Amino acid sequence: MKLALIAVQLEVSDHIVRSPDVYRAHLERAAQAAIEAAGPADERLVVFPEAAGHLALLSLAPPSAHRAKSLAAALAASAVRRPLEVLRGIATTRLLDHKHAVLAALAPDGERFWRGVFGPLARRHGVHVVAGSHVRLGPSGDLTNASFLFAPDGRLLATTEKVNLVPGLEDRAPKGLGLARGAPERVPIVETPAGRVCTLIGYDAFHTALTASERFEAMPERIVARGGAQVIANPSARVGAWAVAEPRWQREGLSSSLGRLARWGVTAHLVGRVLELAFEGASEILEARPGGTEVLARAARPDREAHIVASVTC
Repeated sequence: MKLALIAVQLEVSDHIVRSPDVYRAHLERAAQAAIEAAGPADERLVVFPEAAGHLALLSLAPPSAHRAKSLAAALAASAVRRPLEVLRGIATTRLLDHKHAVLAALAPDGERFWRGVFGPLARRHGVHVVAGSHVRLGPSGDLTNASFLFAPDGRLLATTEKVNLVPGLEDRAPKGLGLARGAPERVPIVETPAGRVCTLIGYDAFHTALTASERFEAMPERIVARGGAQVIANPSARVGAWAVAEPRWQREGLSSSLGRLARWGVTAHLVGRVLELAFEGASEILEARPGGTEVLARAARPDREAHIVASVTC
């Protein structure tokens, strides 16, 4: 069976997320270009970047939010016109924090938009799609960084919630998003015609903690204990210069653990700048071989949109 592995290195900007229609069109164009570049295959797996769905909240925001200078200010402007939802967010969530309540108010609309883009996209192209990640409001009131996997017929196959949160950015630190951790034992491993597929969002593909003090679960070891997978999808997003981060990603990220974890790995990075956030990263497709991990394809630049493709036999 010929399997096309596709990473969409998605470029974002304030202009691209200025409206839901513009953002949807950008996502659809990026997917189509990447799928066409991959060529014909029996099965195709397309991976979008982490946090791309977070930006759906901005695309749905009123004009006043797009005049803001920071993400926090933009979210606050989005919430001004939705006081009832914010009050409901305060009542629903476990944290008595205004920013958290705003996210809880906006997240359901963001998730509906995200489903509305990627379910039809998967069906239209007849591909499996890992839809990056988005902010998800769970039944318990927790907000998580979550990733959808869609089937070629558009059905939602699995929802993965990120377990290891980046300290100071996603956790409950003063400037963090106040997200909750996903349950390590509930990370899905999905049977597909091309084999078992598992999504590890960003930092979850690391086998070592960034800091000595944080709570950390080595997810690669947990997936190995459950029999591993054929493909690891690794939607990722990193704020800051890639040249600073790359050595640690290579040393402690997916490329260092793939050999015992899966046969192939697909990392898709978010790139570009939105408000005060600048994203860089080099997307790549990896294969585990007896002599080590081989790079099948990698983005030429860590700061420009690209589609990274590789055809393999499984």
